[in-house]
Amino acid sequence: MALSVGLVACGSDSAIKGLGDFELAERYGQCLDRKPTAPGKAQACENLRRECERRKEELGSYICRKY
Repeated sequence: MALSVGLVACGSDSAIKGLGDFELAERYGQCLDRKPTAPGKAQACENLRRECERRKEELGSYICRKY
């Protein structure tokens, strides 16, 4: 998991786009629950949020929770 968070934090769009809907929703849900303050983890969560938004626009449904 640390490796995958590292890839997400580094901004690897292909790593994020390769996540399944369930895994993306789970990881973003963890961000919402933990509210990380470390810059790398916060950036990883922002990247996940953006991917959730991108999928919402493409698919017409929001797969990630908001709170």
